[in-house]
Amino acid sequence: MAALTAQLDAGQATAEMAADSDAARGGRKVSAAVQQTLDRLPPHEPLDNRDATARTLLAAAAEDAAWAWRMIQAPSASPALAEAARALAGHAAECCDQAEPLLRSALLGEPGDGA
Repeated sequence: MAALTAQLDAGQATAEMAADSDAARGGRKVSAAVQQTLDRLPPHEPLDNRDATARTLLAAAAEDAAWAWRMIQAPSASPALAEAARALAGHAAECCDQAEPLLRSALLGEPGDGA
């Protein structure tokens, strides 16, 4: 997320970003790796509400980040496309922020909400 936000904040979500898209390609690879890892987790059914919520938030963050990287990698990046990528990156960051305390409590061994 930090690399994506840095690219957007630096104003590099333009045609020059598309021309030098190593950062975008790397960001998309990381997003894809997160999505693949989440896909290998157990199905939602056996998860308690906290774990299922954390999984859903992380999946949304990975998807939003992947789309944001695609947008700034587009050959004809525009200010509107950069703004859409910025909105997706912001939503991905919010999802991560919401998932963090859920994951932290699971790591600390705090009981879930019924499982």
